[in-house]
Amino acid sequence: MNINRLKSKMKKIIKALLGGLSISVVLCSLFPSAFLDGDAKWTFQNDLGRVDVIFAVDAHNGKIDVTGKGLELDRPRFYLDNKSNQGIVAKFPVSYLRKSYQVTLKPRGNAKEISLVMGFRGKNFRVNNQRKPAHVRFENIRINGKTIAREKTVWHDKSFWYQAKNIPDNSMLKLSFDIRKPLSSEDIVWYRLFGLFIVCVLLISCFDPLRRLVHEVNKKDIVQVIAETYRNIDVVYRRAFWIIFGVLCLAFGFHTIEFMWGNHDWRFLRSSLNWIEFQPIGRYALAFFRKLFLGGIYLPLISDIISFLFLALNAVLLCTYWKLSKRVIYLVLCGLILTVQPFTLSMMYYVHMLPEVFIGVTFIPMALMISEKIAFEKSSPMRKGTFSVLSIVLINLSLATYPVLINTIAVAFVGRLLIKSFDWDGSWKQFKSYFFPFSVSVLNIVLGILSYKIMLSCVFSPQKNGYNVQELPLDDLPERLLILLKQSFHQLNEYNLPFISQAVLWVFLCFTILVALYICLTGNFKQKIVRLILLGGALYATQTAMMVANEHIIDERIELFGLVVFEALVTAIVFTELRKLHNWSVLATVGIIWVSVINDLDCLRVWKLGFDAEKMKWNRILARLEIQKDFDVTKKYKVVQIGPEISMRPRYIKAKPGKPTANMLQYSWNLRSFDAVDFYCQQGFRKEALSSYRSGDKLKVKVELKRLWEAGVLDKAQAWPHENGLIVWKDIILFVTDAKLLEEYKKQLAQEFPRQPQNTL
Repeated sequence: MNINRLKSKMKKIIKALLGGLSISVVLCSLFPSAFLDGDAKWTFQNDLGRVDVIFAVDAHNGKIDVTGKGLELDRPRFYLDNKSNQGIVAKFPVSYLRKSYQVTLKPRGNAKEISLVMGFRGKNFRVNNQRKPAHVRFENIRINGKTIAREKTVWHDKSFWYQAKNIPDNSMLKLSFDIRKPLSSEDIVWYRLFGLFIVCVLLISCFDPLRRLVHEVNKKDIVQVIAETYRNIDVVYRRAFWIIFGVLCLAFGFHTIEFMWGNHDWRFLRSSLNWIEFQPIGRYALAFFRKLFLGGIYLPLISDIISFLFLALNAVLLCTYWKLSKRVIYLVLCGLILTVQPFTLSMMYYVHMLPEVFIGVTFIPMALMISEKIAFEKSSPMRKGTFSVLSIVLINLSLATYPVLINTIAVAFVGRLLIKSFDWDGSWKQFKSYFFPFSVSVLNIVLGILSYKIMLSCVFSPQKNGYNVQELPLDDLPERLLILLKQSFHQLNEYNLPFISQAVLWVFLCFTILVALYICLTGNFKQKIVRLILLGGALYATQTAMMVANEHIIDERIELFGLVVFEALVTAIVFTELRKLHNWSVLATVGIIWVSVINDLDCLRVWKLGFDAEKMKWNRILARLEIQKDFDVTKKYKVVQIGPEISMRPRYIKAKPGKPTANMLQYSWNLRSFDAVDFYCQQGFRKEALSSYRSGDKLKVKVELKRLWEAGVLDKAQAWPHENGLIVWKDIILFVTDAKLLEEYKKQLAQEFPRQPQNTL
């Protein structure tokens, strides 16, 4: 018997080792840069994939015909200026695997014999205006079957040159070689490989119960399994889900039917998302669902419908996690507070993130419910470990979808503790039995966040100073905590944004005050202190993301996953605890939802009117551009824009008394003019778009403005819609929307470059 058990365990160990090895190999193949170090990592991440081979001919008016499979040919100007030294550059894709190339060269000239000089080198890459040693290795270089070199590791500045002399005119040379990126054992981070293998083995070991479950499911028809699963869901939750989904389709249906999108989604309308599209900003899981199921693009109807389904599911799951009374009216009202407010439109503005972000939210209550279940139930360590790993993975994926979802995690978890505290009798014994098991949830949340940070730093290597990934220095943390403390309370009193009703915020402020008063008037001293701390902690948790981010941002997209969750939390507590105010609280919540739906429709009205008005503006810009005598649609231009975008949407927004409509964020941003013009033009003409209002473009804008100033082009420039608001000059399209800023640039340029400009228009 002992021998059989030993054999069974040995089989499980062998299976786990083989499975871990297989998964490790797959992950290493998908993300090899995570296990490389130094230049080898940089080489892979920047996809060198090219090699330049240069041929120069010593013949008057000579020319070289180059043919071969997989070549990309280029004739750079520096090889064509001298007619007696013509040349060509051939580029080849390169990887860490050896690849063979055969190239046929046919030099032609007016000399009897020609000499060719061939340079084998790496592509010219620059980092901070300095060349990066992008090494490649040529092996077995042959010309007409004769070996000229066995192995040469080169890069752009350290190349291998070979001169082929006395080549008859119109004869052919057959060049062949093997090529790959060099890789040695020193370039591999072995401890990461070993760590990955160990983790994969542990995962395979823990998921044996899951495999058995899948085996049982496979015995049944998939439709039967889905139907049984659906019937097993409580009818109250089913009804609440479909009611919430129906209201969402009503509130946001115009967005779905009209196929509207935000300001930088042009590229995602005609080309699919890349798997690694959002890795540099820490969102490595964002494109997975879209790529797997929707072809990587934003689709009419289907993208929004899937988003609404997950929004409704999120609402029901979160209310279930909070143990809200199982009544349809409570679930529906709290669910609609979470989903139907205009804050949701701020995320729908960015269609390239739908529906993935809402799927990421779904992972959060699932992970928290799993963690709580295994903490309070008596089960085997294997089961606890398996579901803990699942919870950690779900937390990781939610953050990898949108890092701001850390706000939702914090508010949902602290809110669960707050709701649990209302059942606590104030004794230490019950405190331990009620709250200590939640340490499992805390541990899983921390491990989920840490695993996300490890994946981000070790595997995907985001931009260290880029958007969304630059962290707050520790020295600035105390000041930030005080700022966020003030902001967390201020957000319940005033939010100066269109379509966000001040009356709605005041209702939630009243709900919060009522909950605080209820806490102060009931229970003993210990209960009051703990509950007040948790209530304040839940409100403060709405700012969690800004506690670690370098940039303090107040934005509807962020508040959707923090403030809105807190509003739903206090509504749930009012329904559950303040039963004497049942009728009034339900009436107030229905009023909030009605006002929110009206504001949603009003926002979509403004969105549509502004969208149509901006399309008219784009047509005017394109028509003006096409009649410019110097405009050539086959050329590539740098678009230099002086001033902000001309947004039409504020014209259709009813301003709040005494408050400007400038602070509109997502609701008023217009779609970038030249993204639209280039999108609708018969052929893409834009090489680079530079705006004086983008911090990263200012230096480049200044360089191009210097050229325009010295040529006298800026002298006649005027603000749009003046006829000189749009000027085409050489490789630049100048577009002016701000007359004052134009004059400021002129004065600055006149001081720095005092030469009198020449009028060349």
